Amino acid sequence: MLVERILQTLRDNAGRSLLLHQKIADGFGLNSTDLMCLDLARHETDLTAGRLAAITGMSTSAITAVLDRLSKAGLVVRRRDEHDRRKVFVESTGRHEVEVQRAYAPLGDAFRELLESYSERDLEMLHEFTKRNGELVSELIAIIEAERVAAKSAERKQEAASKTP
Repeated sequence: MLVERILQTLRDNAGRSLLLHQKIADGFGLNSTDLMCLDLARHETDLTAGRLAAITGMSTSAITAVLDRLSKAGLVVRRRDEHDRRKVFVESTGRHEVEVQRAYAPLGDAFRELLESYSERDLEMLHEFTKRNGELVSELIAIIEAERVAAKSAERKQEAASKTP
């Protein structure tokens, strides 16, 4: 039964996390997806819309809309590749990074205090769990997106076949 309690707590925390991120995003006039895309991309160099789509599991058209909003908010700029003008890189402007860090600081401080109450052995287990959890979530995002794309493709084929005399 402990596994079931942990699963329920993970689900509850995921919902609370979404609400928290939306509250922080609201302060920047963004939605939580925009802010999460910006956060997930923070360690990427030569980031393209395609790479951001791959990281998030979102479609390239959805990522284009996200980047349009982030650009309008002054958080990112688009830069053409000097060698391949078709390729466009996305870069942080740095203008709001301090504000974003400041917005997340209370969360970071609270988590640090909580984590420091655990033993080194417990922290090793927590680190392994959160790392594997993140990998699992990334895999599930890719699976869900692939299934969505496959279903949409099958739907288009079926529509095309029904139009054929």
